[in-house]
Amino acid sequence: METLSRSIAAVWPQLHLRSWILFAKQSSTANPQVVANRQLAVNDMSLHDIRRLMKRDPDGHGISALGYDGVLRTFDAERNVLDAVGLSPEQVREYYEGLPIPERFLTADGRNLSVKDMFYPNPEDIPRKPTEEDRAKVRAYNEDLRNSGVSCGVPSKSTDDAEPHPS
Repeated sequence: METLSRSIAAVWPQLHLRSWILFAKQSSTANPQVVANRQLAVNDMSLHDIRRLMKRDPDGHGISALGYDGVLRTFDAERNVLDAVGLSPEQVREYYEGLPIPERFLTADGRNLSVKDMFYPNPEDIPRKPTEEDRAKVRAYNEDLRNSGVSCGVPSKSTDDAEPHPS
């Protein structure tokens, strides 16, 4: 019985944290108290776990972006903020893991922003929507890759059917 109690005691904080975050996620994220309590819960979480728990565009057309203010936001296709979490400097570095961190993010700390600032960011913290010209460039680039034989992990024909490379 004592071993079971220790096991439960060891996982209770994690279960409690997950339950609280799920409750906060389902509640109105614009509610200041819910956001403040959730912010306390995510301070020690990995970026991966934070991203998994954030609200997303139900139609699948949304994006997420880290603002210069250190807040990770999810947006719908029209760039309305769906969810926002202020990241610690360590979590900002985790966001850029393996990549050079832009100088402006070296001091970013989104943990102390107001709920209003998190959900109504400065225009520079809202990613711009791609123009039709941007989409055309991406389509042309993808077509060039396809024509040159480059695939994105999905071969156009089975590699089992391929001829051996002549030596």
